[in-house]
Amino acid sequence: MPLTNKKNPTPLPPCPENFPEESDLRRAFEVCKSLESEERWILPESDLAPTRSESILLDLTPTCAARVLGFALLYSPSDRGRDALAAEILECNDSENDHELLSGLAHLYVYGLIRVCMSSIISYIPSVVLLTFSSL
Repeated sequence: MPLTNKKNPTPLPPCPENFPEESDLRRAFEVCKSLESEERWILPESDLAPTRSESILLDLTPTCAARVLGFALLYSPSDRGRDALAAEILECNDSENDHELLSGLAHLYVYGLIRVCMSSIISYIPSVVLLTFSSL
């Protein structure tokens, strides 16, 4: 099921106070907050060739992409990872095709990281349960 059909239950909170003023973290989070309010991707059709990432743009709504990236900034396990993500968000937003690149970045995190980790966790549950019961 495409993520466009799923609900977006948790909005991004206000920018945290521990993100310093004029920092890349704050600017990246503000990009996410701004993107969250978009109802649909704003990209002229002439810029979106059929061979490019139309399916990626249509798979995630701007709200979903913004929340994935925004919450990744908030809950990053390390400062180094948070700084790297902030730099990626700002780099994608500074380009001519900022919406396409931001969508692609969120798509990368959803399908390349979150879903891979979730499928790994789910696939190990039966073997853990079996090991537990077989050792009784």
